[in-house]
Amino acid sequence: MGKMTEEMLAKVDEKGRVLLPSKVRRGLKIKSLVRMRVERDSISLTPVTDPMVSVTKYVLKGTKDVETEIRKLRRKAEKEILKEVVKVGTS
Repeated sequence: MGKMTEEMLAKVDEKGRVLLPSKVRRGLKIKSLVRMRVERDSISLTPVTDPMVSVTKYVLKGTKDVETEIRKLRRKAEKEILKEVVKVGTS
């Protein structure tokens, strides 16, 4: 795929879903999200990195429940911000 332009037909099922061929998904490195842009009579899809993937690199290795770990990290960050606000307010 890469910089090559290719045109193909894809079926739309009864629920409106379009299956992207695996060759296309692999070539564009599409994992779980795409940005859809609708213009007049056309649709374009652009691969997007799932934000949870980029956040998980900050979670400790070996963590089984990523969402719980992220909530803990968020609470810690909020407490640190509050400490800074109190410092600035008392200065």
